[in-house]
Amino acid sequence: MRTTILIITLITATLFISGTSLAELGKMDKAEAQAKTKFDHIGLAEMYEKEASEMDAKAKEQKVLLEEYKRHSEYYGREGQDFQSHHEALLREYSRAAERNKEMAALHRKMAE
Repeated sequence: MRTTILIITLITATLFISGTSLAELGKMDKAEAQAKTKFDHIGLAEMYEKEASEMDAKAKEQKVLLEEYKRHSEYYGREGQDFQSHHEALLREYSRAAERNKEMAALHRKMAE
């Protein structure tokens, strides 16, 4: 009985958290659709630049973790390869996200002109 309640609670919490992030994406789309003035586009560009810098910071963190793994791979045992591939994938995703955000920021800066 307790196991069932725990599982239901975890599923509900997961859906709640994922729904919150989807709501934030909806707000972003709405903000882009409503951007009409120069200042709206400048604000969006600044927001994208902020997001890009956050993604760059996360990518640098992943690089540090990968360097640590390469220096001391013997500490990780069998799980080391999983650790390495996981952090390489995160590094790729954060780098791509940073590039996309930089492109969007440049686009909105251009629209503001």
